[in-house]
Amino acid sequence: MRALDREPELAAPQVPLNVALPQQPPLNGRRRVGPAGRPEPGRASVTRYAAAEDSFSRSVRSLEPISDLEATAFAGRFAADFQSYDEDQPTRRAEVLRPLLADPQACTWGWSGEGRQRADSPQPNRIYRRSDVVVFVEVIVRITPYARACSSSSQSVPDPVETVEPPGLLGPSSAPPGADPRWVAGGSSWVRMTVPITRAPDDGRLVVDPHLVPDPSA
Repeated sequence: MRALDREPELAAPQVPLNVALPQQPPLNGRRRVGPAGRPEPGRASVTRYAAAEDSFSRSVRSLEPISDLEATAFAGRFAADFQSYDEDQPTRRAEVLRPLLADPQACTWGWSGEGRQRADSPQPNRIYRRSDVVVFVEVIVRITPYARACSSSSQSVPDPVETVEPPGLLGPSSAPPGADPRWVAGGSSWVRMTVPITRAPDDGRLVVDPHLVPDPSA
């Protein structure tokens, strides 16, 4: 029989036809996940939203890269406010931190609600950039703890001092006054913390997202 009279042989299928084809893996936050469940290296992308109207309302500024100077300044501000608290003004710290966080519920993290501490002189250190819009900044900040000088019931809380808002005001700080007759300052120390920064999708402002990790596969 000549070769032209033979029926052509079909190549074996690469994927069995009796099983479902593999689905394209979704985006897990800001990196695409590969077939093995691991993030593809070097491929950073923005978060995909379930509702189409959410992606239409996303601010273009939220896609702009975060510069090192912008990240370090914001991280220093957050670190000083995160490490400052005053039990005589128990709600002030949460009110200050809430607009700086991607998850407002994290505004109470890091403090038991007791004691007094003031943080100052934040010094940005190392920077780790996971993508253009996800930056981890290591900050060294000086903290000064305070001890109660007298019973809180024997002396009332002084009235707040009325001040004129200075030009360029960004917002309040949770750092209590350095001098208070009801408290005695202790020895100061330097502490280190790492601040994970990204952009808010609605308006692109910088926010701290405590749920971010340096390695997406972690």
